[in-house]
Amino acid sequence: MTTTFPLADIEREASRLTGAFAGHGLDVRLIGGLAVAGHRHREIPAALHRTYGDIDLVIRPQQSKAFRAAMQELGYTPNVRFNNMRGDRRLLFDDEPNDRKLDVFVGGFQMCHAMDLTDRLDLHPLTLAPADLLLTKLQVVQINHKDLTDAVTLLLTHPVDAPDAPGTDDDHISTDRLARITGADWGWHTTVTDNLARVAAVADELLAPPDAAAVTTRVARIGDALTAAPKSLRWRARAKVGRRVPWYDLPDEIGGPIDARN
Repeated sequence: MTTTFPLADIEREASRLTGAFAGHGLDVRLIGGLAVAGHRHREIPAALHRTYGDIDLVIRPQQSKAFRAAMQELGYTPNVRFNNMRGDRRLLFDDEPNDRKLDVFVGGFQMCHAMDLTDRLDLHPLTLAPADLLLTKLQVVQINHKDLTDAVTLLLTHPVDAPDAPGTDDDHISTDRLARITGADWGWHTTVTDNLARVAAVADELLAPPDAAAVTTRVARIGDALTAAPKSLRWRARAKVGRRVPWYDLPDEIGGPIDARN
């Protein structure tokens, strides 16, 4: 029997939800810090351990109605006003017993930069693929320590390779995916490359030399792939303007941006 109230342990609750959604035939994937935790695949240094504040998900737009019904069955209270105003792009639910929020992106991810995810939910059974998770972290212009820690964790625990077809038996960070997103949009490229430099610096601070070297080598490989990737005409036109004009959006506050909360 499905538990009808949220569990206090947030990692167990995330597992309960993903199992329940699969049972309902819904393509729901974890994002945020809990998704990164689900991709560790090995012991990580104590310096990369962290706590998790909320649960974040992405769903298919056409499954929104069924998803909302499932959430109420699972013991969550919808934020009716927010969901009525923003439900085509984003949904918000409350876990009242545990004083937590559940943030849901509908069809794509939009914070400082936007990323369509409608064709990305089949690449991993529980979360976004590692390259997409890395992009959700590196898109934050004012990136914080939690986001940097998560990016370091992803890069420490995953090889970097070109093909964009990761799965449970081929779990890598795809440079093809990173290059396709950043090669189409100068703003994406600028924020990601700025943050890759920060990730390398944090890896040197937090990790023992062999692990730090693994991360910085992977950062360099990604940087080389992004530099070599073809750039769109739109990318080239925007590059001429450069940093004189903001190249990013400021995310809405709904109790704090997703990356600052989770």
